[in-house]
Amino acid sequence: MAISMTRDALKRVQRALPQLRQCQANLVLPPTGHILRGFSFERTPYKETFYLWRIVLPLYRYHFRKTLDYSKRIPGGVRVLLSREAPDQTARDIVKIISEDIPNLERIRTPLDFLDHVSWMIGNDRPNFLLDLAVTYFLVGRLEDAMVSLRQVEARTEQLIANYSAESGLKDPMVERLIEIRSVADDLRKQMMADPAATARRISDWERNNIAAFDLGETLADTV
Repeated sequence: MAISMTRDALKRVQRALPQLRQCQANLVLPPTGHILRGFSFERTPYKETFYLWRIVLPLYRYHFRKTLDYSKRIPGGVRVLLSREAPDQTARDIVKIISEDIPNLERIRTPLDFLDHVSWMIGNDRPNFLLDLAVTYFLVGRLEDAMVSLRQVEARTEQLIANYSAESGLKDPMVERLIEIRSVADDLRKQMMADPAATARRISDWERNNIAAFDLGETLADTV
């Protein structure tokens, strides 16, 4: 039921804002380059109320999980109403919110833009963030900074693996996820040292996989 409500709202909003494209459960702002930019709903426990997110997600990641680490609830984090009885009014309200927020996405197109977008997060030691930061540094030509971030990933995951495995064992899903991140970071760091061109091709492959996973083909720069 909630899914049908959000899909209906997305369709109505997209008709009112034809510059956006509906891709799965996201309204995407083309052209898509290295960054997924768009809007999406998140269900709440309250009837007909949802959070509306401004989505910012780098596509040059080794996985295609939709995370909200770099995204923001709008407007101001308050819930929005998706009324089944008044869908047209609902759409008008959402259109107004999104229309006013689009400029915040228009300024984020390149890895350098993304680096500026997350600059306030630098110093955060979460492995996922450090890995995204490392790839971003690589793409903007800051190889030494990329290497530093990857070493930080390895050190931090080692700490977390020790903590979680002591409590739950090595089969704990969090431990397995951390081992995966550590392996990716270690392999990427070695590849950056040995063959930056191969690293660039690898990251491009990740990006292509994510574009396909999020069904963004029609939003790419050369198709809009």
